[in-house]
Amino acid sequence: MPDPQLLSPRHALSGSDRTLVDLVDRVLDRGCVIEGELWLTVAGIDLVYLGLKAVLTTPDRLLRGEA
Repeated sequence: MPDPQLLSPRHALSGSDRTLVDLVDRVLDRGCVIEGELWLTVAGIDLVYLGLKAVLTTPDRLLRGEA
């Protein structure tokens, strides 16, 4: 079994007894960081840049500094 801190999406969703609620509960319990970038470019000129950095976790875990 892989390291429980680093699960692949395929491994996290494997198993027939998993439900969406269980998956969301596990993600919120462990914490998750989502990061993304998007550029809108026309004729080689960058017009729009969108950056996203989000932390998904429970508030009590975030306040304890464990996320």
